[in-house]
Amino acid sequence: MVKSKKQSFFFIYSSQAGKGIGRGCLENLVFICPDTLLSLSLPRYQLYYLYMKNRTLFLLVAAAAVMVASCNSNPTSYTIDGTVVDSTLNGNTIYLTDIASRNVIDSVVITNNKFKFKGKADTAFVGVLQAMPYHLGLIVENGNIVVELGRTDKLSGTPLNDELYSYMNDMDSLRQVIMAKQQEIVAKGLSNEEAAEEWSKVETSFINPAIDKLYSSYFDRNKNNVMGAWVMYNWGVTPAQFDSLYNLMGDSLKANPLVKGMVHEFEMWKKTSEGQMFTDFTIEQPDGTKASLSDYVGKGRYVLVDFWASWCTPCRAEIPNIKELYDKYHDQGLDVLGVAVWDKVEDTQKAIEELGIVWPQIINAQQIPTDLYSIRGIPHIILFAPDGTIVARDLRDEAMKEKVAEVMKTVKK
Repeated sequence: MVKSKKQSFFFIYSSQAGKGIGRGCLENLVFICPDTLLSLSLPRYQLYYLYMKNRTLFLLVAAAAVMVASCNSNPTSYTIDGTVVDSTLNGNTIYLTDIASRNVIDSVVITNNKFKFKGKADTAFVGVLQAMPYHLGLIVENGNIVVELGRTDKLSGTPLNDELYSYMNDMDSLRQVIMAKQQEIVAKGLSNEEAAEEWSKVETSFINPAIDKLYSSYFDRNKNNVMGAWVMYNWGVTPAQFDSLYNLMGDSLKANPLVKGMVHEFEMWKKTSEGQMFTDFTIEQPDGTKASLSDYVGKGRYVLVDFWASWCTPCRAEIPNIKELYDKYHDQGLDVLGVAVWDKVEDTQKAIEELGIVWPQIINAQQIPTDLYSIRGIPHIILFAPDGTIVARDLRDEAMKEKVAEVMKTVKK
C-alpha cells in the first residue's frame, strides 16, 4: 500500500492487479479515504468515464502514485525482524556482525522468540546473525528484512535477500542430491578404499561441476552488487580463478570491502603458496618471551606446522595423525610445530595437556599468522622444506601422511 504525501487518500492495486502493473490494471484501482475509512472500488466503465472527464487530474494522481512508489522503493534505513524457532534462546543475545570488518554492528536480546535490529546501511554489506548454536548469513541493505533462525532458516523482504534465499534453497537442493549419491555408494557395500575411489569419481564428474555451475549462475547475475561478494566469498575459487572473475566484476563490486579483503587474501595466498619462501611472524608468549616461526622453519629440517585451536573439533581429530608422523619421522628429520590461533591462552594450555602434545607450540597467535597465510579455516597444516620453502598447504589426514612419507624418502639417513 502506498500513502500520498498529503495523507488525503490512499490508492492501492487490488490482488489481481498486484501481479503486475500493466494492461487491465485500471479497473482494479481502489481509492481509500483514511478520514472516513471508506473504500470505493470503481468498475471499469466508471473509471473510464472519470478518466475521460478529468484526464489531467487522473494523470496527476497516477504520476503521484509512481513518484511515491519510487520513494518507497528506496528506503533509507533497515529493520531486521527476526523469529527464532528454539525457545531455549529466549534471554540470549543475538549478534549482527559485518563479515568484511569482523565488527559486531549491533546486539539485542531475544524475547518471546523474537528480535529486531534497526539501522542505516549507507552501503549494503554481507552480515551474519549469530545466536549460538545458530547462525545465518544475510545482506544488510535498507528495507524491511524478515528472517527465521533455526534448523531451517528463512530469509526475505528485500531484493538481495530474496536472491540470497533463492541461492540457499538451490544449494540445499544440490546438497540433497549429493547426499543421495553418497547413500548409493554406501549401499554398494564397498571397502573403504573402493568407496573412497568411487566418491572421488563422483566429486570429479558431478559434485564439483554442479557446485561451480550454481555459483557461476549467481555470480553472473550479481556482478555489480554485494550478492556477488557473497558468492565469491563462499565459492572457494583458486587465485587464478579469482583473478578471472575479478575482471568481470563491476566497479561497485570491486569496491566492496569484502571483495577488497579477498583481493588481499589472494595476494597473501600467492606469497605463501607452494614453492614460496616462508613468511615470518613473531608472537609474544605468556611468559613474556617472543617466539617466531623462523625459530623453527628454515633450519635444515622438514617442519609440519599445525595452525589449530582448542575449541576446534577437527583440529583435535587431526592430532593423532600428527602424532603418528612425529613418532615415525622425528628422528629422521621431521619437526612438528603447533601454532594456536583464535583461542584463549588457558584453553590452549589445557588442550595441550589433554591431548598429550609433546611438540613445540607458539600460543596466543590469534589472527596474525592466519592473516599472513590467508587461512580462513582450521586446522590448516603446512609442510615446509629444510630451506624454508613451502612444500604443501592445507594438508589433512591421509593426504598429509602421503606427502610427508614422500618427502622423507629424499632425506639422507
